[in-house]
Formats: sequence, C-alpha cells, structure tokens
Amino acid sequence: MSVIVDSPNPHLALPPERFGAPLDAARAVVILIHGRGQSPGDMAQQIVQRLDLPDVLPDVAYIAPAAADQTWYPAGFMAPTEQNQPRLDFALARLAALSDALGAGGTPPSAQAIVGFSQGACLGCEFVYRNRGRQRFAALCALTGGLIGPPGTEWETVGDAFRDMPVLLGGASADPFVPAARMLETAAVFRGLGARVDATIYPSAVHEVTDDQIARLRAILTEILAGSPRGNP
Repeated sequence: MSVIVDSPNPHLALPPERFGAPLDAARAVVILIHGRGQSPGDMAQQIVQRLDLPDVLPDVAYIAPAAADQTWYPAGFMAPTEQNQPRLDFALARLAALSDALGAGGTPPSAQAIVGFSQGACLGCEFVYRNRGRQRFAALCALTGGLIGPPGTEWETVGDAFRDMPVLLGGASADPFVPAARMLETAAVFRGLGARVDATIYPSAVHEVTDDQIARLRAILTEILAGSPRGNP
C-alpha cells in the first residue's frame, strides 16, 4: 500500500506495518491502531505476539498504520472537539484510506476488524461509529477507549446499524486516561445500535491490555474466521 506524500494529512505520508498472514492469503484483516506515544511495533508486542498463535489464527493478517509524531490528535479524547482539529479528521481519513485500500485489494469491511489501544481505541470507536449505515466491519475491539467528544456529547443510540457486530470494550476501573464511565457510555451507544457488546471493567488502575482482553479478542477473531470462506474474502 503506497503512501500519499502530496497531502496536508501527515498521517498519510507514513507507511503501515504488516504482521501475520500475507494479505493476499488472509481470511480476515485486523487494522491495529496504536496509542499516543506508541508505534505499530508497540501493537505487535502488546497484541499480535500475545494473540497470534499460528495453530489458532493462521489466516489473520494485521496491518498497523502509524501516526505522525506518534500521536493521532493532540488533546485528550474528551476535550472540546475543536482542540483536536484538524488532526482528528486527518486520523479518521487515514483509517478510511487504509480500509478502502484493503477493500480494493479484496478484503471488504465485513472482513476487517478494527482493534485499538488507548488513543487508538478511541479513534477506532469514532471511526466505526461515524461509518454507521455505510459500512459494517467484522468487529470493533477498543481496549481502553471510548467515543470521542466532551462530556455531554449526544450520540445516536437507536437503530440496527451494527446489528450482531461483535464489539469488545473495557479497561481499568481507575484508568488514569480513559474514565470507566465513558467506556460504559460507549458500550451503551453501540448496544443501542444493535451490536453484540462485551464490556468489562477491571478492578485496576493500570493502563494496559490485559490477558483477559487478549483471550476475548482471540475468541472474536476465531468467530470471524469460522464465518469466512477460505481464501481471500
């Protein structure tokens, strides 16, 4: 996937990194979105190396875009939206470009799982939510994240835009960056739109991807593979 160098969007100038199965042989693709101050390599260490057991998930490819300056948007995810512009729109456009390129290569959104940690989890939630009614992804797994917007933001909560789509949400009860209340609020939004939501809040103050989340994510990917024909979707 080529990069775009003549765009004001700095995220488009950085190539994604790939892990797991080759894209042309994969039955499902995970779009991995790293957190603030991280890189695609961190996602490989935090998630892929703990998740990708060859005898369990041999047909999953992982592709991880990189944020310019290792940050998708500058302020906190619950800050006034204008404080994160235009970088927030740039970040969403980067995910859209990557998803579209995967679709053009034979992997439609229905075989793409959106998986993020921390800032990347927030961005993943926002990306999937904003695409409601246009695209249905294979799954959304937001590991310590929630929808973007200041307190009091109102989201659409009734409909079937995400009917039966697996959504994994949750994190530490006293996470220093992502309030548990916003994670649960996000869970309610996706549940109201028809998703099958698994939202778990862990009694902890540690900002991390837990072993339990890895196990739940592995189960979701196994389910996706079970419903996907062999070969490129």
